Amino acid sequence: MTEIAALKMGHLLCLVYWLGADLGVFYASYAVTNERLSREARLTAARTLFALDLAPRVCMTLMLPFGVHLSVRLGLLPAPNWVVPVTWLLCLGWLAMVLTLHAAKATRAARLLTPLDFGFRLALIAALAAIGGYSLVAAQPLVLPWVGLKLLVFGALVLAGVLIRIRLRPFGPAFARLARDEMAPGDHLTIRRSLAGTRPFVLVIWLGLLVETALGLHLIRF
Repeated sequence: MTEIAALKMGHLLCLVYWLGADLGVFYASYAVTNERLSREARLTAARTLFALDLAPRVCMTLMLPFGVHLSVRLGLLPAPNWVVPVTWLLCLGWLAMVLTLHAAKATRAARLLTPLDFGFRLALIAALAAIGGYSLVAAQPLVLPWVGLKLLVFGALVLAGVLIRIRLRPFGPAFARLARDEMAPGDHLTIRRSLAGTRPFVLVIWLGLLVETALGLHLIRF
């Protein structure tokens, strides 16, 4: 397998596993909020949701370095030689944070890494918006305009993920009480509203992934 073929496969697998696992998470979220189900059934649905949710998180961290590496090799992204290894190092560090946070849960390591991960995402959104936006309006763009649009859309996907995290903040404590069978008044409503509040952003992510795919296949041209 050639380098370009391997990069294309990796990039496509990130799309497939991201979107496929997200569909499972979306479906499982309705079982978590269904008060007619037993506590055990809701906990099982939640465990399924949390396990599936790791795939989109991993795919988000890997899609960008695969895409940058592929764009450089295809000549779509004129960049210095150091851009590819630096992108991989940054995103592999991001992946390490994601995996640690998934495994560590409420430990001290998680409390230390959570703001770092959050800050990295905000910095990445700003960088993608700056590069992509400049490439769409500048007379001499940094990248091809359609590649710049892909960067902008990916930044929007990361932003949607950040907003999902913000909307889920009330969910954790309420669900922890459900797991301990110590539900407080209003916890069912908090769980339902928290997950319902994330769903519009999930739909934005799905739409963004479809736009990214259409741009990559040149189904959208400008």
